[in-house]
Amino acid sequence: MIDYIQITEVLDEAACSALCAEIRAAGGRAAGLMGRADQKPAWPEVRRTRRAEVSEATEGSVNALLARQKTALERHFGLALGTCEKPQFLHYREGDFFVPHQDGNTPLIHDESRFRKISAVMFLNRQSDDPSPEGYSGGSLVLHGPYSGPNLRVSMPALPGSLVAFRSETTHEVTPVTRNERFTIVSWYRGA
Repeated sequence: MIDYIQITEVLDEAACSALCAEIRAAGGRAAGLMGRADQKPAWPEVRRTRRAEVSEATEGSVNALLARQKTALERHFGLALGTCEKPQFLHYREGDFFVPHQDGNTPLIHDESRFRKISAVMFLNRQSDDPSPEGYSGGSLVLHGPYSGPNLRVSMPALPGSLVAFRSETTHEVTPVTRNERFTIVSWYRGA
């Protein structure tokens, strides 16, 4: 079994549209690993997406939004959570992806990610095979089961305005985007 929670309607449609527009227009750079941009030779086979630099006001409002979700996440996961890391505003274009990986809270990693307890993803636009300009195809967030072999995979529904949270040691991936653009915000809750 994969331990996750999906909270719908964290953002309304207007907020999602405004965030997509800001991310699309914002400057940014290729998203590295653990927030580092100095890994360019190593990461193109691992992760390809753009990390947008949004306004301080937008970052502040997203931080406040994440803080408001903390109680529900603590209740679901049975953990005392501390603060969130700085959110990343991600813009996936056609062909962009992130291979199966873990975000932290694992004894195999000895960097800052060891303090991450819960990973959170907010979806800003809809995943759909319908060719509407607001949606995208591919780009599935797929959670992998811990010890159940290669058959346990759960694709998270990309509902605009929803938040999906899971334990940071959960292996997960973003499959390649096959049409249009995918917009998400990601962050990590640390232990208290």
